[in-house]
This record gives sequence, C-alpha cells and structure tokens, in this order.
Amino acid sequence: MSGSTIPTIPAATRIFVSHSTQDNEWCRPLVAALTAAHLDVWYDERGLSGGAEWVQTLQREVQARDVLLLVLTPEAWSSQWVQEEIQLAIATRRTILPVLHKPTPVEGFLLTRQWVDVIGLDAATAARRVLAALASPVVFPAAPKPKTVLAAPQLLTPRLHQLGFIGRMIDGVAVVTPPICPVPAGPFLTGSHPARDSRADEDDGPLRPLEIGAFRIARFPVTVAEYACAVAAQGVPQPGEWSRQRQRLEHPVVQVSWKHAQAYVKWLADVTGEPWRLPTEREWEKAARGTDGRVYPWGDRWEASRANTSDGGPGDTTPVGSYPQGMSPYGAFEMAGSVNEWCGVPSNSPLARADSGSGGTLKGGSWDDSPACARAIYSAQLYIGERTDSTGFRLVWQEAQ
Repeated sequence: MSGSTIPTIPAATRIFVSHSTQDNEWCRPLVAALTAAHLDVWYDERGLSGGAEWVQTLQREVQARDVLLLVLTPEAWSSQWVQEEIQLAIATRRTILPVLHKPTPVEGFLLTRQWVDVIGLDAATAARRVLAALASPVVFPAAPKPKTVLAAPQLLTPRLHQLGFIGRMIDGVAVVTPPICPVPAGPFLTGSHPARDSRADEDDGPLRPLEIGAFRIARFPVTVAEYACAVAAQGVPQPGEWSRQRQRLEHPVVQVSWKHAQAYVKWLADVTGEPWRLPTEREWEKAARGTDGRVYPWGDRWEASRANTSDGGPGDTTPVGSYPQGMSPYGAFEMAGSVNEWCGVPSNSPLARADSGSGGTLKGGSWDDSPACARAIYSAQLYIGERTDSTGFRLVWQEAQ
C-alpha cells in the first residue's frame, strides 16, 4: 500500500471476512493489506484456535463486526459456513460488501448490493478497491438527520398502554412499539430428553448446551394495533380478514406471511431508526425456556391454564397478556400457544433464502394446536408466502455488539 493514498474510512471499522477455505491463498494477503490500513479484521485462520466451538465463535464474531466482507467465488457461494454467515449478517442488519474474486452465479439480495469487482487482480490491488468501497457513502451513509418524535398515546387502548406499549408519531408516521425483555448472552439447553419431556422425539435432538449472544425480545407477539400502523403507512399490505382484526387491536395480528413479517420489521426499523428484526429460532427458544432446558416457559409439566391452545383454550386468539401465569423466565408472554411465530432465518438454512420459495420456521404453537406444539423446542415449517389464522410473529431489538 506504500505510495498510495488510503481513503478515509469510518474510525474503528470492524470487518468479518467471509470466504471459502479454498481461497485462503488469495485471502491472506488481502487480509494483511486491510489490517495494515488499520482496520480491525477478523479472519478465521487467526481467530479460531484449536478446540474452539465453530458455530458459537462465528455467530459472536459476525455480530461484533460492522461489515461482512464476502469474498465471492463459486466455492464460497456453495459453502454452508458462508451461507450461515450471510444469513446471520442479514438477521442482525450488518452491512454486507461482496468482493467478486471469481465469476459467480448468485441470486436474491446480493443482486441489489454494491459490488467490488476484483476478478484477476492481485490482493494488494484488490485491497485498494475494497478500501475505496468502504470509504464510500453507499457503504457507510452519512448520519441521518434527527427525527421529529411526538408522543401519541391515542394510538393505544388503555390496556395496551398499561402493558407498556408506546405510541409515537415519527416524522408524521404513526408507530406503536412493544415493551421488551433483555435476554443475556450465554449458554442455554436446547433439545429434549424423554426423562423430562414425554413428547420428545428424534427431531428435537438431544438436550445439549448452546451459546448465543445477548438480545432483547418483545414481551408480546406483534398486535393488531402495531401492525395497523404499517398498513396505514402502506409499509405492508393488509393481512387476511383485516376488517375483523381491526376490531381487536389488543389481539396478536394473524394472517401474516413470513415475507410480510420481514417487510414489517424493515418498515419499523426504517421509520424508527431502531434495530428491530425477527428472532432467530434459537433466540426465540432461549427467550421461551430460559437456560435450564425446561419443556414449557413455566416448567416441565403441561398446565392448560397457562396457555391458549386447543387443550382448554377459547378456540381463537386472545388479547396479549391474557396468560401471565405462562410467562417465560425472562418475562415474555404467550410463548406457548396463542399464535405460531415466524423466525427470521429458517432452522434448516443455510441454503433456504428468502427468495427461494423454501419453508420458514414457526415457534410456539397456537390456539389451534395441541400442547405438543407448545413445547419450546418444537418447530414447524410453512411456505414463506403462506398465511393462516393462527400465524403471527414477535420482534427482537438488538444493538450492534
């Protein structure tokens, strides 16, 4: 890099290099050049030590970085690890900068990203192009002007206000946001064991520890009152049976597809400037069951009075907060029964992308499901464009770590 002008890049920019191990020979000098330009670069050859837990380490490091620098080759695009890293970057709203090292047929969201074409270039020249891209306002836009925010309690029913929901007018757009519960970083027990769960099956996997980062999850599933704001602003289309749903502002919104749930969280994040998204499946599970491997949010034994399911429920949705005795260890309500809740990344990803027509993951069971579906470990799959009268979603709020 000597003799070259290094572009101005935002201070303390943190880079995660996502690549195929088959491209290491080219990646090593690229990483060295970026590091020499005083960037904080995480590269698996230097960051993973013997015996390290690959999945937990990769998850932690992607979330700790500002930019996922994707060294794109056919080998990388077909790599399960690379696809997992891309999906996590999308779920946590990280900037993704594709660096095209070899011609690669791609699809979906990458077609809309700014690219750095370095085909046929040596690593030093490629690094200069990457640095120029990182200095571009397209990658790091200028700070937005402050939003005009006014309190709007008229958007809430008295009960929603009492439960902690907040109504605001942000630059003239009506928004309702939910109360949130912090879920600390650390391990929890996923899977199941027949000794604790009589409904356990092989799809659940064994009871085992899994570590994930910290996040905050909405105390309640998204309500009709919240979703109605996005419908009014034309941020999302009307869900099914909308005239009926509009009469029940305190109920969870239903008839929402995975695609529309994703559209809602994007609209909400854009309007508020806040880091809203859908939970991953494992985040949802930890928020529901805590760290001790319990079967339901309240413990191992099924109790029909603690959840709205087909076992004793009214045969329909109920207002959020109707089952306080079923609260999870972190303070989240209705994580067993009520509505099936979409998660941000399908559990059998890495190759299930949002444009592929593949299945999305649902958690929690619903008012129309049996207690077996209300177990925290249980997952269902549904086509991402499909919507039902028992399907809704819940929000996660997460700052960059």
